[in-house]
Amino acid sequence: MRNKLMIITVVALLSVALILGLIIFVVSTRQGRSPFGQETPAPTEQSTASETESPSETPEITEEPTEEPTPTPGPLAGLIIGIDPGHQASGNSEKEPCAPWGSDKNSSVNNGTMKAKTTSGTAGKFTNIPEYIATLQISLKIRDKLESLGATVVMTRETHEVNLSNIDRAVICNEAGCDVVLRIHCNGAENPDVNGVEAWVRGNGDGTAEYKALGEYEKKLAEELLLYFSAATGATKRNVNRSDNYTGLNWSTVPSIIIECGFMSNREEDVNLTSEPYQELIAEGIANWLMSTTSLEKKAASGE
Repeated sequence: MRNKLMIITVVALLSVALILGLIIFVVSTRQGRSPFGQETPAPTEQSTASETESPSETPEITEEPTEEPTPTPGPLAGLIIGIDPGHQASGNSEKEPCAPWGSDKNSSVNNGTMKAKTTSGTAGKFTNIPEYIATLQISLKIRDKLESLGATVVMTRETHEVNLSNIDRAVICNEAGCDVVLRIHCNGAENPDVNGVEAWVRGNGDGTAEYKALGEYEKKLAEELLLYFSAATGATKRNVNRSDNYTGLNWSTVPSIIIECGFMSNREEDVNLTSEPYQELIAEGIANWLMSTTSLEKKAASGE
């Protein structure tokens, strides 16, 4: 009897121990603890690369260098255009030879023919604006237009307060190797009804074949120029004239054209020549000519 009672007691104690062990296991598991005394780490979200990598380990991202785009050359690239705004604020009555050749080459006009170095020009009969102001305004607009199209522009003056003789002006453009020189002037006449645009180029000069050929070339260019000038502005197209009496033409070793842009003795043209919109039209006409002509030889491009 005693043995049976002991057996029952042992079984009961084992049962209680087993039940207590199960309870401890379940409770420990729910609290994140190992039933064997070690903590079980709670699950965490996967760390991102930026959180786990140190700044020193992050590869530096650099952009590939990009080449600057090559600008497209303008339609007048390679051309060197001389622009001589006629006259200046104060004339210079000192004399200089009208031509570089001697009397044996031309008995009428030669290095013994002396003329004033420069004058201040005419003035608007109705606006009273001096020619030298109008010619510079026009010339600067031509310069800006041609440069925007890629041409290289050589200005003989960009201000009124200069002292440049007509020989000086020619030499500036000669030394620059201009493909053509545009000498910007305004006209005047006794008759206020006279109007229109005309041009002047060199005459017989020293009588050589080379000089004659240069004059013919200038005449051809001037004829074209007047057509485009007239088309852009609506001005009457007058003639291309030849003369040995212009110092700036005689001393020029590059093609040169005097453009008489209109008559400041004519009411309408006086107002036009001193107005910005009309000056812009003059610049446009000259630009259109230079972009369209097939007659102009590019000295810079040909290496002359």
